Amino acid sequence: MFELPIYYFFIASIFSAIIVGIYYFIQKKNIIKNYRQENSIELKNISGTIITDKGFLSWGMELGTFDLLINDNSIFLFLKSFGFIPGRITNLFFSNSNRKNTKRAVLLREYKIDPKSVKFVYYPDHLMNRSRQIILKNLSDEQLSILEKTLEGKSRRFY
Repeated sequence: MFELPIYYFFIASIFSAIIVGIYYFIQKKNIIKNYRQENSIELKNISGTIITDKGFLSWGMELGTFDLLINDNSIFLFLKSFGFIPGRITNLFFSNSNRKNTKRAVLLREYKIDPKSVKFVYYPDHLMNRSRQIILKNLSDEQLSILEKTLEGKSRRFY
């Protein structure tokens, strides 16, 4: 039964997903421990979408759930794929002048606040002038006001 390589590939992919999930879970705990400020705010289980511009007529979309750690100078976004598997960690900071107490930060270029959602736009280094958008959806009024107060005057807003 295990003579075909596809079985080994299937088993290896399951184990690699488990290992990556454990790695990002440990990374999240370390970031919260090391980079949390005294007036930080944590928001949990916010549904969202990541849209990546990959070039001419090419883009990618990823659905997930986010946990946020909001500091004075940055927002850490912890992606959870399928709602529970830890994934990528993104650190968006607000300006080049306040880079202290950040880890592998990417400059938040633009943001848009709608009645029930917030859209962040940034340009990761590895995408060569291509943008990535993170859209946080179905936010409560309290979560929306926290994000609005945090982002007010920190970055460029677009409409």
